[in-house]
Amino acid sequence: MLEEVAVVQPTDYASLPELKEIKELKEFIQSDTHLYMMFNQMFVGNDDLPLAPNWLQESPTYLEIDNSPTLILTHAMNSHAGFSAFLNKELNAYFRRLFDRWGVYLTTPASANVLTAEKGGWFSPPALKVMMEHFAGLTFDEVFVCDPAPTRYACWDDFFTRKLRPGVRTVDEPENPDIISAACESQCYNIATNVKERDAFWLKGQSYSLRDMLAHDEYVPRFVDGTVCQNYLRVTGYHRWHAPTDGVVKKIVPVAGTYFCQSPAMLDSPLSMGEPFDTRPIFQSLPFFAMVNARMLMFIEADDPRIGLYCFIAIGMQEISTAEPTVKVGQKVKRGEELGTFHFGGSTDVLVLRPETKIEFLVKPGDAVRVRGALARVIS
Repeated sequence: MLEEVAVVQPTDYASLPELKEIKELKEFIQSDTHLYMMFNQMFVGNDDLPLAPNWLQESPTYLEIDNSPTLILTHAMNSHAGFSAFLNKELNAYFRRLFDRWGVYLTTPASANVLTAEKGGWFSPPALKVMMEHFAGLTFDEVFVCDPAPTRYACWDDFFTRKLRPGVRTVDEPENPDIISAACESQCYNIATNVKERDAFWLKGQSYSLRDMLAHDEYVPRFVDGTVCQNYLRVTGYHRWHAPTDGVVKKIVPVAGTYFCQSPAMLDSPLSMGEPFDTRPIFQSLPFFAMVNARMLMFIEADDPRIGLYCFIAIGMQEISTAEPTVKVGQKVKRGEELGTFHFGGSTDVLVLRPETKIEFLVKPGDAVRVRGALARVIS
């Protein structure tokens, strides 16, 4: 029985001094009058960011812990004070330092302590059930490249960026030039057409603003009145991205942005932490994240002139601070080949197409999307 299994225990770092990245962040908040006021409002008189000194040397467990730093900041970002503070560029630079330090820890053998079958472990029965939901009839070891049990991976990051075994999630209709493949294993969130160069994306609704989403890039005019398809990747899923078409990588643009800034249209919404994730304000803020979050733009020129130039955008959410490309500018890619990977948690991706690219989508919002599966069909 699950209740009889031991709970994954975090490593004891209580004897360590507070890590310098957390100390520097707290000092920065206290030195800035505006941030000092906002954090006092967010945390009811506590001007400190309530992060445990050992947080950057802890691996995430499968179970959500109510007092974890990410969940604490999730509550804060749902407030007007949080919205005002978390847009601050300097503050986000300090957050980036935190996540970089955490990322180093998550590549160490010590970070594999949660890769167990114990309660809260990533190979516990509830975790495996969720991870294998869309791989009917197959085991984890049959789907993913891994070492023999029990831990299967040398560190947490190896587990999170795990690769599919050959023959799993093959390219749909590989000989059909009309098919655009899904870049990620995900859930279709939204499809928008006639997308404007500039739009009021901070208002309630599902609008996109190309100039903001594409970080004022020189290619923006080529996508005005085009199409956007946004998908959502769960923390329990597969996090590598794959080429939607044959083509050449024209440009890769990392964009600095926010990590904990929620859409202002969703502020003060019920968090519904015990309800499905789809009901939470953070999920309803996914279009907003496409314009403001830390992200990576990858412009690809498809071999098929009917598709032409398009942009794949990898967008981090909250503690996701790293979107790592595994291809280079000028590289030729085949449909289904790997483009890159996320690190450390849930995320979202966007496909941006030109107005000249006429397509019929083969998925709709709410559908499960298989990586390398048929996402859309080009209309001649």
